[in-house]
Amino acid sequence: MEEISVRKVDAKGRVYLSRKLRRSELYMAEADDVILLSASRERILSALEQLSPGTAIKEYLALLEELGEPTPKEIEELARRRAWRSVEGQ
Repeated sequence: MEEISVRKVDAKGRVYLSRKLRRSELYMAEADDVILLSASRERILSALEQLSPGTAIKEYLALLEELGEPTPKEIEELARRRAWRSVEGQ
């Protein structure tokens, strides 16, 4: 992970970034109080998806679809296995 820096916002709402970004085009997105800037649209969409509160709901619905009508114990076991898979990067 890169170093985090502090930037001031001027009276017009501008933030000055690195000189190497001059004349470049960046994608910007806001998620609650987080502002994301990226040169890659795919990376910013991926980050937004991870920050989205709907992600947990999507995961839960995927579990329901996979199991049908599971018991609470079955849900816990599948959630545990899915969590390990995501930690391991599978």
